[in-house]
Amino acid sequence: MYVELKGVLDRSSDISGDLQRLNRALQAAHRSSIDVKNSYDFYILAFKELNKDNLTDAYLYYDRAEYELTNAINAAKHKLLGFQIHSFSTISFFFKLYGLYAILFGILSCILFGYLIYGYANVTILDVPLWASFFAGLGSSAQILTGIMDDLIRKGTAVRYKRVWYVALPLLSLIFGYMAYLLFNSGLIAFNVDSRNTTFSTMFACFLTGFLTSWLINRLSHFSKHM
Repeated sequence: MYVELKGVLDRSSDISGDLQRLNRALQAAHRSSIDVKNSYDFYILAFKELNKDNLTDAYLYYDRAEYELTNAINAAKHKLLGFQIHSFSTISFFFKLYGLYAILFGILSCILFGYLIYGYANVTILDVPLWASFFAGLGSSAQILTGIMDDLIRKGTAVRYKRVWYVALPLLSLIFGYMAYLLFNSGLIAFNVDSRNTTFSTMFACFLTGFLTSWLINRLSHFSKHM
């Protein structure tokens, strides 16, 4: 009995992180029109017990909240010939919880920019080849996908990339890629390579600029506040 209780307490040491993940799941379910009232009630009880440092009861309420959430998701499924199949609500729940909309968008974005690089690489605007912007767009698409994977690995759910703001990243990266080409071809920043490899180095610089779009936005925003 002592060993069993000790095991429960050891698992409850991370109850705060578990409740955060449960909260995100409840939000995703609620936005998908799944009735999670019972689960939310036990989540509140678990949160209250956590604030009292009563970790054993907090974990028990958390476990019940997880159970009720699973029941709510199963209840939202369609029943056909004795089988349960996913409904629009449950599909929407998993898409929101795991950032599948962002993953799908990132994949389609990669395909689009890959096609543009292949088909319109020689098109120029003011002597700047559009492949510079397209490589930056490819980099921002990679940023979206790697960001989602980082969220899923560290937190178990999509956090940063479950919102629609990521749609703007490839558009902004097109501008950053264009400016990156101008910067690296103006002589202000020079690559220590022969002319034959300069183009490939510039392509990599544009891709990296697109990948760092979110970081650049934060830096530029911080800079503008202190001007």
